Amino acid sequence: MDHYRKRETREEIGAELRKKDKEEEDVDVGSVSLFLSSPDPNIKKRVLSKRKTVGEEEKESKKMPPNSALFLLAVILFVSPIDSRGFFGIPGDYCSTRTHTCCENRDDDCTVPILGDHLCYCDMFCDRGPDGGNDCCPDFEATCRGKDIQNDQRIDGESCSMDGDTMEKNCEKCTCQNGMWKCDGTACLIQPDILEKLHTGRFSWTARNYSAFWGRSLSDGIKYRLGTLFPERSVQNMNEILIKPRELPEHFDARDKWGHLIHPIADQGDCGSSWAVSTTGISSDRLSIISEGRINASLSSQQLLSCNQHRQKGCEGGYLDRAWWYIRKLGVVGDHCYPYVSGQSREPGHCLIPKRDYTNRQGLRCPSGSQDSTAFKMTPPYKVSSREEDIQTELMTNGPVQATFVVHEDFFMYAGGVYQHSDLAAQKGASSVAEGYHSVRVLGWGVDHSTGRPIKYWLCANSWGTQWGEDGYFKILRGENHCEIESFVIGAWGKGSKRRRRFKMRKLRRFRKMFK
Repeated sequence: MDHYRKRETREEIGAELRKKDKEEEDVDVGSVSLFLSSPDPNIKKRVLSKRKTVGEEEKESKKMPPNSALFLLAVILFVSPIDSRGFFGIPGDYCSTRTHTCCENRDDDCTVPILGDHLCYCDMFCDRGPDGGNDCCPDFEATCRGKDIQNDQRIDGESCSMDGDTMEKNCEKCTCQNGMWKCDGTACLIQPDILEKLHTGRFSWTARNYSAFWGRSLSDGIKYRLGTLFPERSVQNMNEILIKPRELPEHFDARDKWGHLIHPIADQGDCGSSWAVSTTGISSDRLSIISEGRINASLSSQQLLSCNQHRQKGCEGGYLDRAWWYIRKLGVVGDHCYPYVSGQSREPGHCLIPKRDYTNRQGLRCPSGSQDSTAFKMTPPYKVSSREEDIQTELMTNGPVQATFVVHEDFFMYAGGVYQHSDLAAQKGASSVAEGYHSVRVLGWGVDHSTGRPIKYWLCANSWGTQWGEDGYFKILRGENHCEIESFVIGAWGKGSKRRRRFKMRKLRRFRKMFK
């Protein structure tokens, strides 16, 4: 990201600013500066040009045709509504999260990521940009200068100068009507007032503002960040396997037991594809476990999205049973063969490995051009009992399981601890509340003692990348079917070893006879 931080002394900057003040009628094309006036995700970058010395400006002015100067003047006038408040108004912790929170004088490495691929600064130079602009982090004044700055998000009802003007407040669109700002009241994915209450209240979990979610509506997040459709009644009533009880430890993490055989955090991006991502994630883990590492491929979520479209909704959701049917009947190639792209497009795309290719003598062809087009299959999925001990035993014996649960509006702001849904949004009114189903991998369990009382939890792997939660993972209350996390748990065996599969089936039949 370009910015104004050219290596100059304060004296040079001051001299040039004084020179600019004297040239009131001249167009200063050497220092055009655009700063974000609000946390609008549609504004992808700030255009901050470097200041030139007087000699450089004189040389360029001689080379510049008159039409070019007029063109640049038009550009300046066109973008003039954007002011220089930088990142002011975006809630969240930035400078305060740094090990050495603030930096004296100027330090171009004193940064914190914000709004995706941007950086904000926590050094004492951050508010000395051209024309009063700054690239300070939102909490710079409070954290580094000790000022009690209230990032007032109230715009609705405040006065404005030009009827018809529009601006954005987080995800809301505000219009100037009769000299007053009127906002449309859209519920946002990041709700600053709820975030503040979660920060100051006594909860078993912590929250934070995610710049990737700022400026997004709540309905948009439910639609494109989840993606599992509620199972049909016949699927909900599928037979549960019987599991022999065993002694269980207080803490268990599949990553400790199986190490590199457990695959890393996925990122579904802006596509409601948790139905596909969680299915291929569980399949990848269990294939690696059952083959003792001989198979360690990450299965392609994109193939499920693009090719398993019958009665599915692609990036707007899908049914787990149909995803498992596809992977059982046809099989899925590795991610290296059919890479994931729907997170950027919000579209499932066309199927690039059609069914007919499975019977083609030439075999499957990888869309990526890779020569390894091996397709992996799984056995029919089975439902695990909703009993806490049965889920634990299945997980510790056979590997991670797939769980579907209800995501509420506050879950998007989860940062750490043991998640328990709060009613803060409901207190604001129905328009601030939303929910949807989401599927994740459950990797383990434990007990949290940080609040002074023991809280049992499940350890889960989300599919929102490693910047969310606890490096992509989250903990949720265990043993109380919180958010329905224990109501629909699925397992499956990979087709990596027929001998081991027969052994498991014989074992399962013996268990069933014991309980008859």
